[in-house]
Amino acid sequence: MEEWPKHYSPKEIEEKWQKVWLTEDMWRDVFRFKDEDTQRKPFVIDTPPPFTSGELHMGHAYWVSIADAIARFKRIEGYNVLHPQGWDTQGLPTELKVQYKLRIPKENRELFLKKCIEWTEDMISKMKTAMIRLGYRPEWERFEYKTYETSYRRAIQKSVIDMFKQGRVELRDGPVYWCPKCETALALSEVGYVERDGILAYVNFPLKDGGNITIATTRPELIGATQALAVNPEDERYKSLIGKTAIVPIFNKEVKIIGEESVEKDFGTGAEMISTYGDPQDIKVKLKHNLPSTEMIDERGRMKGTGILDGIKIEEARRKMVELLKEKGFLVKVESIKHNVIAHTERSDCMSPIEFLTKKQIYIKVLDVKDRLLEEYKKMKFIPSRMSYYLETWILSLEWDWNISRQRVYGTPIPFWYCKNNHLVPAREEDLPIDPNTTAPPFQKCPVCGEELQPVKDVADVWVDSSISALYVTGYFSDKERFSRAFPASIRLQGTDIIRTWLFYTFFRTLMLAGNVPFNEVLVNGQALGPDGTRMSKSKGNVISPLDRIDEMGADAIRLTLLDASIGDDFPFKWDKVKAKKTVLQKLWNASRLIYPFIKDNKIEAERVEPKDLIDRWILQEHRRFILNAIDAYRRYDFYVVIQGFYDYFWEIVADEYLEMIKHRLFENDAAAIAIVRRIMKDLIILLHPMAPHITEEIYFRLYGEKKSVLLENLPDISYIKEDQEVLEKGKVIKKFSSMIRTSKISRKLAMPTPVDVKYYADKKSLDVIREVENDIKKTLKIENLEYIEDNQEKVELSVHGS
Repeated sequence: MEEWPKHYSPKEIEEKWQKVWLTEDMWRDVFRFKDEDTQRKPFVIDTPPPFTSGELHMGHAYWVSIADAIARFKRIEGYNVLHPQGWDTQGLPTELKVQYKLRIPKENRELFLKKCIEWTEDMISKMKTAMIRLGYRPEWERFEYKTYETSYRRAIQKSVIDMFKQGRVELRDGPVYWCPKCETALALSEVGYVERDGILAYVNFPLKDGGNITIATTRPELIGATQALAVNPEDERYKSLIGKTAIVPIFNKEVKIIGEESVEKDFGTGAEMISTYGDPQDIKVKLKHNLPSTEMIDERGRMKGTGILDGIKIEEARRKMVELLKEKGFLVKVESIKHNVIAHTERSDCMSPIEFLTKKQIYIKVLDVKDRLLEEYKKMKFIPSRMSYYLETWILSLEWDWNISRQRVYGTPIPFWYCKNNHLVPAREEDLPIDPNTTAPPFQKCPVCGEELQPVKDVADVWVDSSISALYVTGYFSDKERFSRAFPASIRLQGTDIIRTWLFYTFFRTLMLAGNVPFNEVLVNGQALGPDGTRMSKSKGNVISPLDRIDEMGADAIRLTLLDASIGDDFPFKWDKVKAKKTVLQKLWNASRLIYPFIKDNKIEAERVEPKDLIDRWILQEHRRFILNAIDAYRRYDFYVVIQGFYDYFWEIVADEYLEMIKHRLFENDAAAIAIVRRIMKDLIILLHPMAPHITEEIYFRLYGEKKSVLLENLPDISYIKEDQEVLEKGKVIKKFSSMIRTSKISRKLAMPTPVDVKYYADKKSLDVIREVENDIKKTLKIENLEYIEDNQEKVELSVHGS
């Protein structure tokens, strides 16, 4: 064995082990999910397939650390672990990069798709390299999947056709959420409210019988699309006007005044215009009262069909309509307000206000099973438990079925043809995957009504792709034998931000397709924030990449820092914390280096030797307590508890107390001391490995090397250590006495090796404990003379020996 370097060099050691873990031998013996293994219980992790942005941000690094730690622990625990990694490849941002950065027009479909895939592969390569540098080791060999690839696309299309056969997939004409900037329809899960500056315009609508009714609107540009005026039927001001006719200003169109309970009496004037469509309220009232519709906004967010504002953007149209209303005498006043606007919030680089357009779209029906979803989700255990509230709240809030049509190019083709009567005709399963744009339909005419068929040109929402992840990796589409043993997946890992998308859609689709929940447990992590405690943002300048100082600090220290937080809580990421974790690892390195000469050729196991004295019995009790607590915390995914317990036990007891006290015994070749320190250090390395895999693999190889990886070891067995609370209490006395001596030396500015004489004042019980370990204590703390004085107040008096 080569000499043991004094300083731990993370970059050199980490890159060495990352290469080793990727070898075929290690894959075959350590990281491979063994389909043929029917003895060990499978443990399947459903990991997030990140969008292929090319950048591995701190959020990625956090779940990568969680996923890898769980997979490694479960391997040590004895499970047959299936640790996949997917890539969400078909997002709109890639299209925009190819369209505007590479300047490839979407109309050149074949070249455009080719360049999208090339861009995707380049981004995956960058992210994968960064993941590996963090020590992440899923089963790349068999369970890496990309949502655009043939086998995965076939599964996506089959899943949609299966849902069609259940009567869940429909083609409908109706209002959809539309992003004019991205020029595509959106699902409810992709939109949210953002606060924006706006106006509230007070406008007089003439009454046909004489007089006016004043409405207040934030969307004066849509006055031409007004279908009715609505007032609350309980509003005394307007009761007499219900059923009367008003004239739409500028457009001279007659509309009825209707009673509608949802109108807020205290907002604006208490009277509002129902236009098609200004907001979700307009849609609800339109459907409830069977009103007609008039679309005045096109797919690019420009006005149409007005005769006076056509071709101009919405913001400009709003200003011009206000001027026109003022000029014609209809405008009462305009107020500046801040209000919530529905925007494309799922894409942080968009955030544009959405519009409601009437489109022919494909929907998957969800609303009819809301009650079932609200019951079935309870079968999944949430970690932390409070996170189930967000899924339940989302299900309760659903008001629309899932629109899966997207007006893009780089996505999974929706495998249907349709006729003018909105009948859908699915592709044959044996032909999957297919693109209806380039493939003939299975019938010449619609088999329902005999009309001509044309292809569905839209592609699927990306959540249609990623929502089958649990089914795909467990073998639902390809390996029924694996599926019978591996489904439901053991755990789903994800952040809070995709509860209403990835979690909900996976839960819903799996329940509909396989008749069960997709996973047994759902672990929802919080966010790694900037050093200032706010969400990382380039505009704030507080973004930290996990790779910024990885060569200096090491992946293990970064992983320990990310995992040193309670699951579900947000936390600020600071390099000072990483530096502190690196110091702990250096301490582990130093302790391992210290014992190396004494244990490298000594294979005796701790359970085969009798503890020599109280110090040995004490460390074994502390060891037992740490091992039990750590294993229990790992099983609860409470990495914070493991890390804190490791620090308290290893640093403050093993390194600062026990190793110092038995150092002289090691040099004396004391069998008990050597066997015990060999065992406790090995157990520590095994239990720290899931979170800090590189340094533990290196130390294991140097100190033990009995197997090719720590991951082939078993969980520490401490059954040979019988619980003894009395010994633990005695240990506290030893630790406190030692601390008092060191503190006294520091306060008197004495070096630790300085020989001293000590008077120890304490009760008889404490004095007896120190007498029991006097020889080791005196050698460790360099005490020449130790005098015991019975006293109710515990203290030490120290003097330099010989002075």
